[in-house]
Amino acid sequence: MSRSAPAPAAAVREMDIDGEVTLFHEPTHTALVLNETAGDVWRLVDGERTVDEIVRLLASSYGASDDDVRAGVEAALDELVAHHVVDRPPSG
Repeated sequence: MSRSAPAPAAAVREMDIDGEVTLFHEPTHTALVLNETAGDVWRLVDGERTVDEIVRLLASSYGASDDDVRAGVEAALDELVAHHVVDRPPSG
């Protein structure tokens, strides 16, 4: 999956509520409040950056190694995909 470029789902709106990123999935009328790490991942998901690029950017930002950050990025992406706010194409 490291070469896939996750993208925001088309039917998602981003809102800032009390300083937290909140995503609203219109088809299911579901709101998802992101923790800080998931919010950082969300902001980097653009359909062009690969998972590896997101990991490298966050590792650099956090002053950590790619290996230390990868599990958190993967977990955040899995949750965002599960809530239908991010589309994650098959790796290729």
